[in-house]
Amino acid sequence: MKRKIVALTLASVLTASLFTGCGAGEDKKESGNAQVESGETQDGDQTYTMFMRNTYVGWIEELKWYDAAEEATGIHVEYVEGPDDFNDCYAEVDQRIISETLPDAVMTKLTQTNVYGPQGAFVDMAPYIKEYAPNLQKYIDENPDYKALVTDEEGAIYGLVRESPIFTDYLGYRVDQLEEAGIKAEDIKTVNDFTEAMRTLKAHFGKDNPNYYPLDGRENPVRFAAWFGCPSNISSEESNGIYVAHQKDGSLDIMNENAYTMVETMKTWYDEGLINPEFMANTRTEADWEAAMINGNATFEYDYYNRPAWFMENGGTEANPDYQMGVMDMFEDEEGNILKGTTSCKYNEETCTAINAQCSEEKIKTILTFIDYFYSEEGMTLANYGVEGESFEVSEDGTKEFIVDYSEEEATPEGEKRWSFLSDRLTVCKPVDNEAFFKWNTPLIAEAAERINTEENMMESYNIKYTADQTEELSNLVATVFDAEIAGIISFVTGNEELTEENWKAFQEEMNSLGLSRIEEIQLEAFQATFGK
Repeated sequence: MKRKIVALTLASVLTASLFTGCGAGEDKKESGNAQVESGETQDGDQTYTMFMRNTYVGWIEELKWYDAAEEATGIHVEYVEGPDDFNDCYAEVDQRIISETLPDAVMTKLTQTNVYGPQGAFVDMAPYIKEYAPNLQKYIDENPDYKALVTDEEGAIYGLVRESPIFTDYLGYRVDQLEEAGIKAEDIKTVNDFTEAMRTLKAHFGKDNPNYYPLDGRENPVRFAAWFGCPSNISSEESNGIYVAHQKDGSLDIMNENAYTMVETMKTWYDEGLINPEFMANTRTEADWEAAMINGNATFEYDYYNRPAWFMENGGTEANPDYQMGVMDMFEDEEGNILKGTTSCKYNEETCTAINAQCSEEKIKTILTFIDYFYSEEGMTLANYGVEGESFEVSEDGTKEFIVDYSEEEATPEGEKRWSFLSDRLTVCKPVDNEAFFKWNTPLIAEAAERINTEENMMESYNIKYTADQTEELSNLVATVFDAEIAGIISFVTGNEELTEENWKAFQEEMNSLGLSRIEEIQLEAFQATFGK
């Protein structure tokens, strides 16, 4: 099996140091007992150190519910701050392994634990989870997709991934602009309806404003495949398009016949001035897009779920007292079938928790006891809703409702304690209550999430487990093919390349020659190995 150069160095480095002390914080001990929900009293050292991205550390230190969790478990985590950039963080993990300066636990990514774990850098947690983490073990047993992801072929678990909220992008729009132009949002059901609405908006607002384009955005403009029924997809039988790393953002199957229709439609938008040309050319910055949405130079944006609220809170109402954002329903095809949006994966493989193999069993027990708490009913409630009577209350029907205000709490000055339940940020390895996550938003987003975030509206995304060789081959192919796909489509839309069926077929063949068909083969093999044929 191929390894990175840094990994090859580890065998000799680690052999001599496997049985020394446990991380940088081994000598920092606290006495005390804590009764956790598993019913077991934890004695001895109740502190451990953990390497983590510095931004996450700052957020953790502000969380009231996190303080309550440390009090409930009697366990305190001393964080070792790493760089803010994720890639720099992962690189520091590499270097700490070589220099034998790993803390007790570390934020890494699953591919690193899969390489370094078998070489002796990280603990095989599987036997310790069975003994010391009953709630986590129950979760693993009840979620075979999770078990398949974190367990290697020998049954070892070197890294624990956390759940992430399931996202789909929202089509945000200026409610006040649609009303002024005489357009009813509920009448926009299909992409054709959307195009006609943009024509009406262009005629109304663009007549005296050459900087007005109904649709605007940032960075990659090829983000509308789900509207045309041609996103990348995968099953046990077939793999279509680049799925790895692009199951949500940049999802596209150029071999689907609807992809040609998508490009034709985008070209219409471009030719008629319905989409910002800088956005379509892939040169639009985030700041320029934000300014256009705030200042009235655009009406529609298709981006991250909470962007409509962001525009409301970051200058929209100051620019125009009538400023009001809304969120559209999902589009339908011409037969009335809902066109499902692409989604993020349930498990975040980029913020994985691993334990230093130099740790004593007592230290491993402490770390897993803390993590295990968040898989208990008490811990899950605390992390997703906080403390009853302080941050939430239980209604007569048994549902939990927040009694603290999202906007007020999230506006708390940096460094001060707050109630916050933004589960897309890493705090600890834990499950996510999606309903609670989207409730913890402005009323605009909470309403949209309740309406949109359903199985009827959202595709399912899969965490697929790849071998080291597959990962290496894909990393080389995907970067090349994906960039070529985007560049080719932009060229067709902007007119640099004539859009004809013959030229489109040649484009498809070129992408296959660059490696698209090979990417699809690897993805299918990995999916079948992960989930079965």
